[in-house]
Amino acid sequence: MIDDKNNIVEDNKFSELKKKLLQLDALNKITFDLTHTIDLDILLNKIINYATIIVEGEAASILLLDQEKRELSFQASLGKKSKEIRGYKVKVGEGIAGWVAENGISLIVNDVSKDKRWKKIFDEKTKFKTKSIICVPLILEKEILGVMEVVNKKENKLFDKNDEQTLTSFANQAVVVLRNANIIRDLNNYFVNIMEILIQAIESDPLGPKGYFMQVARLATQVGNKLGIVGKEYNNLYYAALLHNIGKLKTNHKIDLSFKPRPRENLTPIIQKEISMHPIIGANMLKQIHLFKDLAPIILHHHENYDGSGYPKGLKGEEIPLASRIIAVVEDFTNILYNNSKNNYVENSLPDKEALKRFFSFTGKKYDPKIINVLKEIIKV
Repeated sequence: MIDDKNNIVEDNKFSELKKKLLQLDALNKITFDLTHTIDLDILLNKIINYATIIVEGEAASILLLDQEKRELSFQASLGKKSKEIRGYKVKVGEGIAGWVAENGISLIVNDVSKDKRWKKIFDEKTKFKTKSIICVPLILEKEILGVMEVVNKKENKLFDKNDEQTLTSFANQAVVVLRNANIIRDLNNYFVNIMEILIQAIESDPLGPKGYFMQVARLATQVGNKLGIVGKEYNNLYYAALLHNIGKLKTNHKIDLSFKPRPRENLTPIIQKEISMHPIIGANMLKQIHLFKDLAPIILHHHENYDGSGYPKGLKGEEIPLASRIIAVVEDFTNILYNNSKNNYVENSLPDKEALKRFFSFTGKKYDPKIINVLKEIIKV
């Protein structure tokens, strides 16, 4: 009889150990997966999905804290009524989630109907039946960022201390990943703001009128899209098209570097040399900045010609980066549009037939034929 009891105890210990090992393995896999995700919304949904798995719950939510308003808002939810609950807010101190946010400690309630802190308003609004809940704070460097909650342990089981420890460990890892995602989001916002400042700087005569560089970028990405450019390369094309003439900011402003096209044979050697320097200057400016370094080779070669007669390296054909070849075509075409409309670009406008005929005559010489064909498809000529 004693042996049977001992065997039962040993079996329970083994089952408990096996469960902890499985949870530990899951946590390691989860952490690896989360560190490869930077989109905040995707990240939040992954976190709550994993949370339900490791503590065997039916549904889960993450509520993030607004320190100024002292309220929690549902940022991500998983379960049958996840859509209905998004957007709801909870005051700090109210309900189980608000209590956890206020006190900074975890809470297990295996029968919410017997707990005074439980606010049944969400169940009433969503027609969802909450039976049990485990809620842990999201804490980073002693600051409460929000809470994570999992509801209704599956198979009518009860949440226990092991679930609390496991979910707390997961929350501690998840909050670091969330912090990193926020940093990346802030960097992206910073990147966009810097881009706007740079564009404002170069959208001044003689470099280009307002809206000119945006039009070049818009048309370049249209061409790129039809050529199958996607993802990071697509973004690089867009930003390089916006900044392709940034090197002119550091050239000799006593020399007219207008975007208006002029035959190079009419330029003096000094002016030709000055103009030919701006791709090099622009590339050198951008390669010093980590966020812009991938744009440098595109900008460096955007004045190479398809037949090898361009500058600064005299590259030919496929040796020239595809994005550079696209910008070469789009820049000159946009120049013609602006000149034709007296520096005031009109959407869907086309240059006069003679200018267009001359432009297309450089196909295979200055311009990549396949890019010209795509441009013709876009402008319908």
